[in-house]
Amino acid sequence: MEMFTVLLILGLFGGFLSGLLGLGGAIIMIPLMLIVPKLLGVGILSMKAVAGLSMIQVVFASISGVSRHRKNKFVSMKLLLILGIAVALGSGFGSIISKYMSNQSLMVAFGVIAVIAAIMMFIPPRNEDADNITDPDSILFNKPLAAVLGLVIGMLAGMVGAGGGFILIPVMIYVLRVPIRVTIGTSLGIVFIGAIFGAVGKMATGQVDWLLALALIISSIPSAQLGSAVSKKTPALVLRYSLMLIIIFTSVEIWYKVLV
Repeated sequence: MEMFTVLLILGLFGGFLSGLLGLGGAIIMIPLMLIVPKLLGVGILSMKAVAGLSMIQVVFASISGVSRHRKNKFVSMKLLLILGIAVALGSGFGSIISKYMSNQSLMVAFGVIAVIAAIMMFIPPRNEDADNITDPDSILFNKPLAAVLGLVIGMLAGMVGAGGGFILIPVMIYVLRVPIRVTIGTSLGIVFIGAIFGAVGKMATGQVDWLLALALIISSIPSAQLGSAVSKKTPALVLRYSLMLIIIFTSVEIWYKVLV
């Protein structure tokens, strides 16, 4: 089995999770791309190579998923605009400076972000059952705080090649107090904007293998659509626990690689 085929299969999985949980897919795709090709004997990808591929995959998976979530009225355009611009600026800066960081430093940064996100997911949200929202833009949130958080999250996400959804979602739910379904739909739009800038940074510094990236693009687009459709019919509590499990798993796996 060649590397292209392996990434094609992984892209299907990552794209589905992107649409289902609003993650962009990087939180699970990064460890999978580090582990699976090596286990199957098709080659080894460095953290820098994985970060570049992940950023490209996030761009296509997130735009595919958010288009379906917007049809379902789970996207707040006001929140998307404020957080999206802030994340985009931070992501572009983070992706450029990542070229001058070691693989170990990138792994540690990714692990720290995952731990913070995992801890936040244990807190029961105040409005988890608020599924009957007809106008997502009527949701109130602290705009200056959202902009500052977006800049910080975007910079960290750009450094590790992630779209930022895995930390954006806990922040939106627990800090900005956004209902979970609107959080999932809106976060994909924010992730897309940030990933565009991050991808430009990765491409400008020669960190993307386009042949391998093509495999992720081909498989992520349709699977993200399917994940978004399933997300609409999934109970909010199930979505939150699914997010929690994925973030915890990723945090443990990354720190195991860093420490052991």
